This record gives sequence, C-alpha cells and structure tokens, in this order.
Amino acid sequence: MKLLNKKLLFSIFFFLFSLYGFSQDNFWLVESTPVETVLEQSKLPRAADVWLEMINGAKTSLDIETFYIANEKGEVLEKILKAVKDAAARGVKVRVIIDESFYKSSEKSADELDNIPNITLRKINFKKIAGGVMHAKYFIVDKFDLFVGSQNMDWRALKHIHEMGVRVKNEKTAKNFSSIFEIDWKLCEEYDDSKIKELKKKFGDSKLSSKAPVKINSTDYGIVKLYPAFSPGIVTPSKYSKEITELVKIIKKAKSSLCIQVMTYSLKGENKEEEFDKIDKALRDAAARGVKIKIIFSNWAIKKGATENIQDLSTVPNIEIKFSSIPEYSGGFIPYSRVDHCKYLIADSDISWVSTSNWERGYFYESRNATMIIQSKKVNSALEEVFLRVWNSSLVERVETDKIYQSVKRK
Repeated sequence: MKLLNKKLLFSIFFFLFSLYGFSQDNFWLVESTPVETVLEQSKLPRAADVWLEMINGAKTSLDIETFYIANEKGEVLEKILKAVKDAAARGVKVRVIIDESFYKSSEKSADELDNIPNITLRKINFKKIAGGVMHAKYFIVDKFDLFVGSQNMDWRALKHIHEMGVRVKNEKTAKNFSSIFEIDWKLCEEYDDSKIKELKKKFGDSKLSSKAPVKINSTDYGIVKLYPAFSPGIVTPSKYSKEITELVKIIKKAKSSLCIQVMTYSLKGENKEEEFDKIDKALRDAAARGVKIKIIFSNWAIKKGATENIQDLSTVPNIEIKFSSIPEYSGGFIPYSRVDHCKYLIADSDISWVSTSNWERGYFYESRNATMIIQSKKVNSALEEVFLRVWNSSLVERVETDKIYQSVKRK
C-alpha cells in the first residue's frame, strides 16, 4: 500500500512538474524609448536588454530577418552584434536575412556578420519579388523564443527612437515565423513564380488564426491569446493570416475605442487612378457608429498628399489626431532618428496589434511585414499607458486642418 502511495505521489509530482516545470511559454511587451524624453518613464522591458538575453541564451539556432543592420562604435548594438558572433563561436547556427536594395543604397554594417564561421548572411531582392522591401524585423532563438516589433537592428532604434515590440516564448508561434523565414531564405537565391508557389505550399501549414490563437499563461499579464499575421499575400501561404485583412477586421469590430500609434499614413494607391482607402474607410465607419478614435502619427508622416489625407481624416467626428515630434538630442542632430516609429493599435479593452507595418499600401501588398495580434485586457492596459504617455505629453500637437505643414529633416 505504501509503495502504491509513493508511486501515486511520484506520478502526481511528475505530472505537475511536466505541466509547470517544463512549460516555459511566456509573453512580454518590449519597448525602446528615446533618451532625454518623458517616454523613458516607461517600466516595460527595453529591447536592448531583451535582445541580449535572448541571443546570449541561444543554444542551437538563431534566425534573424531584419530590414537592415546599422551599427555605431561604442553604442549598444555593438554589444548585440558581439553576442551574435559569440553565439556562432559556441556552435549556434546563425542565419541572417536583410533587404538587398536597402543594403545597396545605404548602411553596410551587415558586413560585420559576413564570412564568420556558423553565420550565413543573405540578401533578399524583395523589389524584384513583390515590388517593395523586406521590411520585417524579427528573430527566432532555438525555434522557440521569438521577438517581433518595429525595432530595426539599428543602434538608433535602441536609444533615439520610440519603438514597440513583443517577445513570445511559444513553439507554435515560433514555428509560424520560422516558416516565413524559410520561405524568404530560399527566395534569397531563387524567386521565380514557380519557386514562390512551391515554397508557399511546402511551408503552408498554419494552425494559428483569430479562431485558433495560441494561449499563453504569461508571467506579467496572465492569460494571453495571440496569433500572427503577415504581408504580402503574394509570398505568404494562404492559410496564414494576412495583415491588411486582420487590421480592417479589428477596426470593423471595434465597439467603443481605438487608440492608434503608427509612423506614417497615406491613401496613395497602386496608381494615380485609385486610392488605398481600406483603412481610412474602416476608421470613418467606426467613428460613425460611435467608436472614439485617437491617433498619433509621427511628424515623418508630414509629406505632400499624406498630410492632406490626415487633415481630412481629423475632421471626422469622434476622430482625434496628433502629430508627435521627438526633440533633437543634446549631443546634436542624428540622421534618421528622434522619431516615433511605433506601429501598434489598441481596440476596446482586449485586442492589441503590434506590427512592423506603417499604414500605407506598399507595406501590406508589396513588402514583407509581420504583426502579432493579442487578446488580453492587461496587455491592452499596458499599451494604453504607453499611448497616453505620448498623447498627454508636450511631444504632440493636435492636427490643424488649415495649417500648412513642412516636412521635417531626416538626414
């Protein structure tokens, strides 16, 4: 009898340990804040710290897909690139994909990772593949630990730009991103129509969607449900959720409120004869049914045509819009920095959208991008705190319909 009780206790202990001890699924919001601003008050984990922890913890594989890499001597990205090299030195297989056209025209820091044992760097010609760029920013550690967000692998994105991302520890979610990575990895070498069709079929199995999200019991937020969406459809398997479809659906389903922070916005269509008005129409319809909408666009959204689109949208009852401006660094002007680069949305009290896409047609139909869609009241509350910190600060000004705005200096 005693032996039976011991066996029973052991079985219960093993079951509980397997349930809780081996289960490492988790979820975090991850922010980057520009120094010398009120945004530094945020208590969310910082991207630089999270990236270092993830990369230093890599045991077998590290797959990185990022728009570009921009390092600066003495800045924090130097530590992160060293961590990547150190991972390779201890036997981790590292693969890196960057956009070919952007690499050719600008930053060459990616060369630091070339010709290093266990690191393979490839460039993808997304201009030829779909007409745009490889604009996604994500990486996967050991097929399990995922980061995706607005942060480029750029030293400025970690110190001088406002960014939002998520870290997800979950095998199913990582598998979805790994499949997208494998498609793009192969497209770096061959990208004719038959190859794209073959890859979409080979890596087309996705069991995650709005109807079948992953459920994670997270440390910081309790139960979190989530699923990813991708762009563009032309190189994304049919079973995978598409960003533009999910975004419009979320806006259409909103009942009471939408808080949106995204860098740029435009109704410019594929040609002069058409407008890209899917998002604009969904926002106007939501406002018409009583949804209170607050939007923050960065001052980089100020450009001919787009400014007029934003001004017109701001006249709609129930829609309030502000432009954000991050003051110049005390150390002097830094090109391509000091900007709100976030791309997130908060719908009602329980749906969040954290993305790599700006709200223009090309990001959804011509460029590689990725989004995490999250259902959690606590995550919404944390994102709302970030949003209101900007909304209520001196960093923003309300959009005026009769004002002539001037584009800001970027470089």
